[in-house]
Amino acid sequence: MRILVGLPAYNESPCIGKLLDRINEIREKSKLPIDVIVVNDGSTDETEKYLIEYSNSYAHINYLNHNVNKGLAQGMRTIIDYALQQLKDEDVLIAMDADNTHNPNIIPYMVNKLKNNALDIVIASRFQYGGREKGLALHRKFLSKGASLFANILFGIKNVRDYSCGYRAYNIGFLRKLKEHYKDKLIEAKGFDCMIELIVKAGKLGGKIEELPLVLEYNLKESPSKMKVVRTINGYLKLGLKYHRLRKVR
Repeated sequence: MRILVGLPAYNESPCIGKLLDRINEIREKSKLPIDVIVVNDGSTDETEKYLIEYSNSYAHINYLNHNVNKGLAQGMRTIIDYALQQLKDEDVLIAMDADNTHNPNIIPYMVNKLKNNALDIVIASRFQYGGREKGLALHRKFLSKGASLFANILFGIKNVRDYSCGYRAYNIGFLRKLKEHYKDKLIEAKGFDCMIELIVKAGKLGGKIEELPLVLEYNLKESPSKMKVVRTINGYLKLGLKYHRLRKVR
């Protein structure tokens, strides 16, 4: 079994090195076969400088460049396509944010839960018992909780409470099944709403999904937030209307 950590990154020079150091530390402690792929999404700061340094120093760290910023959704498309090309069905993709707010110490627990419970996806959830958000502004807390409540009312996917958190473990065999079913429409969203879209489509295809608690360490974030709140809310609403209609038709 191989484990690939996928990081979509845009202007993360203040923290990308710190996160890669944390991943290296847990890789050494856990002895898990962890590789890292970073998608440098058109960064205009020194993100690539650090990626060159780390990829030259560590054989298990690599990166891909988008020539211009294409957004989180395209970053996830690139990561998923790369994972499906490089990994076998029994392998695992860990998707994380690149801003050092997702603690890599829970990667072994996510992998164990995925494999021991024969799951398709494990979500690191802020809303499970023991999970919480540190250092997050009130309006962002309201947005994340509101998005998950909104999604739960519309879609009601079993065992899912945190629909918008991007910190997840995917079984590659199931991810391949998703890609084969939805093809180029696996991710149609253009922004942060792509995370809800992925879970909704996984649930519609019968994916077995569970969560474990996440302490979101937003207090460690040093780069500006990339989320456009109004655009993200609009994306959530459009996604809800689209798939709610599909449910009614069926």
